[in-house]
Amino acid sequence: MKRTFALLTALLLAPLAALHADEPPATFCNPLPIPNYPIGFFARNVTNGEPDARESWILGHREQFRELADPVVLWHDGKWYLYPSGDMAWVSADQGATWQHHPINVREIGYPPTVVHHRGRFLLGNNSATLYASASPLGPFEKIGDLQLKPSGEVPRLGGKMLFSDDDGRLYLYFGVSEKAGIWGVELDAADPTKPLTAPVRFIDFNPKDRPWEAHGEWNQNPNKGWLETAWMLKRNGRYYLTYGAAGTQYRTYAMGCFVSSSPLGPFTPQKHNPILRTTEGLLTGTASGSIVAGPENQLWAFYTIRAGVVHSFERRIGMDRAEIDANGELVVNGATSLPQWLPGKMPSDTKSANTGWLPINGLTHTLGSTSAPNLPGRLAVDNEMRTWWQPAEGDKQPTLTSTFGAPATIHAVRLIWRDIGLDTKHDVKPGPFRYRVELETTKDEWTTILDRSESSEDLLIDYRECKPTTGTRARLVILGSPKGITPGVAEFTVFGKTIISK
Repeated sequence: MKRTFALLTALLLAPLAALHADEPPATFCNPLPIPNYPIGFFARNVTNGEPDARESWILGHREQFRELADPVVLWHDGKWYLYPSGDMAWVSADQGATWQHHPINVREIGYPPTVVHHRGRFLLGNNSATLYASASPLGPFEKIGDLQLKPSGEVPRLGGKMLFSDDDGRLYLYFGVSEKAGIWGVELDAADPTKPLTAPVRFIDFNPKDRPWEAHGEWNQNPNKGWLETAWMLKRNGRYYLTYGAAGTQYRTYAMGCFVSSSPLGPFTPQKHNPILRTTEGLLTGTASGSIVAGPENQLWAFYTIRAGVVHSFERRIGMDRAEIDANGELVVNGATSLPQWLPGKMPSDTKSANTGWLPINGLTHTLGSTSAPNLPGRLAVDNEMRTWWQPAEGDKQPTLTSTFGAPATIHAVRLIWRDIGLDTKHDVKPGPFRYRVELETTKDEWTTILDRSESSEDLLIDYRECKPTTGTRARLVILGSPKGITPGVAEFTVFGKTIISK
């Protein structure tokens, strides 16, 4: 009976598998598989084991780390253009399934960037007063001058800038990155963006009494301290939605809030539904500091920061998810997802949910010829936590990590989240591709390769891939290579699919 069931399953899945092999990705999964994550801005001059004079709050041990955060995104000519803190830029021509790095000539501009398409050119700014412009979203960008706006009195420095071009051709600046100064705005000269036309006005104040999620701390426990930053403006159906991040990027409670107005210069009032994005449990936490943009099919998308935070508070990743304006006219982000989601236009006709229904099938893990890191042995690579990881024993030539399912399952996709242990560019230990193979035990002691990355040349800290639907009882990750000097740590080895329930 079992052999008959297995044969029937294989016959039913064969046409789907053949079709799947020739099609572009139909799904995406967070954190996004962005290639070439750069060394963290504050870690580029760090010598491992020694303090960096510029940076006093690296956590515990001194190591280099990689990061991207504060994603500013444009949907332009059918492509996503991503400009995060850390490096720029990345482009996705398949609606967010995959990304390609296209370095531009202005990259070292600090936290966070701002980019806007305004009157036929692209304006670029950063945490300083300097503005740049280009005829192309990928540059080259040329300096056009410094904003003629200086902090005074209650007006804070020009940190956390965000440029917004209204559909009437007028240009606005929103800014603020501080404990209590709040979020401010000003209209700029649309022809000369360096010149303000109005005096700065505070649109959002720090108010943890009415909005306790703004308070500082891992659980918002410090009501006397805050951190409001990274304003973003979205115009939808004639209303202006001003979003911002609060509580601190190093905390799981980091959240995105929203104020609304009928005018780009306010007055702004908080939505009843606030914060609009706050994720404190699971794989993705600290989900804020980003942008909300109309993309494919005029669907709203939220791009946001995700904390990793092993070496440093600024060790972060990036995610994206659908957003919408609800029946009450309020901006809502439909959660931070860590499961595969259908891309626009890829959703099967018989489903109404963007969620594929593919679940993590990971069970208990064990290793061949390797040892796990201390604490929770055997679970570190499948514990839904980016801050723990498994790593092979020293000298292991072909590390293997095996996950045993509780029941047979059909696997549709695989996600690997890596840690590059030993990263040390000062001693020529640089990032690079992890090479591996994922195999599925389709019958007892017989393994079928469902994902072959043995020849990979891509530097991916997160690697998400669909595979031919294949049924099995165990999955194993065989690590075939890593960059010279790097020990491959596996923060998450996740196979996604559906468990087969026998009758």
